[in-house]
Amino acid sequence: MTVSIRCADFNNDCPAQFTAPDQDELLQHVELHTRSAHQPMEWTPELAEVVKTHVKQV
Repeated sequence: MTVSIRCADFNNDCPAQFTAPDQDELLQHVELHTRSAHQPMEWTPELAEVVKTHVKQV
């Protein structure tokens, strides 16, 4: 099941978007992006749960 997510899904103007073959890999990409592009935002288990609610199957 291929999944995707866009930063714009979180009400910001970041153009980043990610597609991966599964949710685990997608979350790895989003975590790296969050840590590098959205400082000082921290990647936490709570944030990961919020991100999961925005993942879409493609």
